[in-house]
Amino acid sequence: MVNLKWFVGRMKKFFNVDVKVEDVSFEAYDFYHEELDDLLIPAKHLEKLPDPLLIETLSYVDEKGYEWMAGFVLEEGTKKRLYEVWIRNGEQIAYELYVD
Repeated sequence: MVNLKWFVGRMKKFFNVDVKVEDVSFEAYDFYHEELDDLLIPAKHLEKLPDPLLIETLSYVDEKGYEWMAGFVLEEGTKKRLYEVWIRNGEQIAYELYVD
């Protein structure tokens, strides 16, 4: 639930999009590096992340039909955020790498 509220807050603060928590979908997946493409995580960032990695995603479709997605790579044991990516309509619009 914390990530849902965070997503709603970020959507309003950075993208000026009002989102209701109940309209946000959530999924989590384990991926090996070779299963990912550069849209989600560029190769230069992947080399700094664990293999396999856990990605949690939150997504929302606004009233104009734009699909928004935030993806997080989390450290398995601690759930510490290692990487964050934002995608709108299939295009990466922002990212943050939290590891060196």
